[in-house]
Amino acid sequence: MLKRNTKSKAAARAKDRKKKGGKKPLFNRKHKGIIQINVPYFKWKLRVFWKLCAVSLIAWFLVINHYEHIAVKHALNKCAWDRWEHWPTDPTVPKKKQHVDSHKVALFADPQIMDKHSYPNRPWIVNYVTQILVDHYHKRNWRYVQYHLKPQTNFFLGDLFDGGSYWDDDYWMKEYNRFNEIFPKKPETRTVMSLPGNHDIGFGDTIVESSLDRFAAYFGPTSSSIDVGNHTFVLVDTISLSDRTNPNVSDVPRQFLNNWTRQAHPYPRILLTHVPLYRNPEVQTCGKQRESHKKFPIQKGVQYQTVIDSDLSQEVLAKVQPSFVFSGDDHDYCHIKHSYTTPRNTIAETEEITVKSCAMNMGISRPAIQLLSLHNDGAAPGLPTMQTQICYLPDPYSPIWAYIAMAVCNFLGMVWYLAKFDKVKGARIADYKDKGELPLPVSADSKAEKSKLRKKRFKTLLNDVNVNLNVIVTLLGYIFMYYYKCL
Repeated sequence: MLKRNTKSKAAARAKDRKKKGGKKPLFNRKHKGIIQINVPYFKWKLRVFWKLCAVSLIAWFLVINHYEHIAVKHALNKCAWDRWEHWPTDPTVPKKKQHVDSHKVALFADPQIMDKHSYPNRPWIVNYVTQILVDHYHKRNWRYVQYHLKPQTNFFLGDLFDGGSYWDDDYWMKEYNRFNEIFPKKPETRTVMSLPGNHDIGFGDTIVESSLDRFAAYFGPTSSSIDVGNHTFVLVDTISLSDRTNPNVSDVPRQFLNNWTRQAHPYPRILLTHVPLYRNPEVQTCGKQRESHKKFPIQKGVQYQTVIDSDLSQEVLAKVQPSFVFSGDDHDYCHIKHSYTTPRNTIAETEEITVKSCAMNMGISRPAIQLLSLHNDGAAPGLPTMQTQICYLPDPYSPIWAYIAMAVCNFLGMVWYLAKFDKVKGARIADYKDKGELPLPVSADSKAEKSKLRKKRFKTLLNDVNVNLNVIVTLLGYIFMYYYKCL
């Protein structure tokens, strides 16, 4: 009796719909896993499989969060200061209570932020996507280094821009503002960006003087000294020093060096230069941490030179007399020893590390930064006051391949699910009985009827794939926007 009443009520509702012109509500939820959207003007019936979309988005979130958050923290945890700092401590004090107040420094080499002219032979859309990826890699890593490793001082070793020496003032200002958006200065942390690279101002005789003046005006003097953690960092613009034709360019760093030698400097000195100092690659090999198996290149070209000339290298070493040298430009790691003659005609030695590029598009598979721990309290004279460690940044290419694989798997899984749904569950959905809706399984004797049925099913499948793919891609865009804009 109850069933008859229910059927009669359903029939009555159907008659009422016909009297009102057969209008259907905009949203129908006729199945627990489907929301149907009726578009009356176009007579579209769009089915959103919300459970499928929810599962897909949850899976995407887990993958994205892993590569954009968990993997980054995991990579930087390997660089934690307490993992590699080994300062001498008082043996009478328990290890848990021992604490060495070292000054922590991070060196960033060759960020060389990409611009629209970096790869002129590529399609603009490829350059646009590449720039988004490169900028995000810089911004994300910078943020995590600053708030996870928490260095007290940051130094950039030049090549901040890719084509800074060629740009006009308007374009340079846009890129300058973009650079500061990518690498915002953290409060209460000293960040020094005043050392220029050849991509910023040119090199030697081909230096663009106006670009040099502009760089110095916005980033500070290109040659300077800064006391940090009871050590003196000496930044020498060896690129301008290499100009042998224009005294207006080369006199500035040379005058700085001459003034430096007249002053007293009680702290250990650390020399920073963009271009590495001269070496004999046959004898001075770079070590196992260098990616390339080739010898260090000694080359020269338009607005670049891979090493500073031998006489200038010896001049800088003799005047600064550094305990350690750090350089950039080469993009790959290199650790060598130098010998030089001091003003007292004695032979001294120092070490130089060429820091790996922190960018993902500089021809290396593992970008990195260099960490320095400084401890000079004067309690143990003669012992080393600086320790250094290479810090590999997260793999820049694993996320890209993971996202591509995830997209392929998600698409194939969605097609399989939607095709399977109509075959297995389609006949069970009693509310989709209209001939214009789901093609339900029917008995068809003739080939024509079977062919017509297959075409209907295929058309429905294409429509479902298109609708649900658009829903997933749209919502997925917001997830990527959160990680690529907010982080």
